[in-house]
Amino acid sequence: MSIVPKHKDPHARYDPNKELTTDQLHRFGKVANEAQKRRELREQRGSLASAAKVVKDKAMKPVVTSKKDKPNSARYAAWMLVVMSISLWLMFMSR
Repeated sequence: MSIVPKHKDPHARYDPNKELTTDQLHRFGKVANEAQKRRELREQRGSLASAAKVVKDKAMKPVVTSKKDKPNSARYAAWMLVVMSISLWLMFMSR
C-alpha cells in the first residue's frame, strides 16, 4: 500500500476570480442573454399555441351533449327503420 502525504488544505476555497477570464465571462454573458431571449420567444409562442388549442377545443365541443343514463330512442328507431328497410329490400331482391 502506498503512502501519500496529507493534504494541507482539504477544502480549497472557491475563488470566482480564478474561475473565468474576462473574455470568457463576456462570451458566457452573451450566450446566456441569447438563450434567455430564445426562452422568452418559446414561451410566447407556446402561450399562443395553447390559447389556440383552448379556442379550438371550445369550438369543437358539441352544443347539445347526450346524456349517458338516458338512451336516445329516436336515433335508435331511425336506425332500426334503416336496417329493416335494407333487409326487406334484400329479401325481395334475392327471390
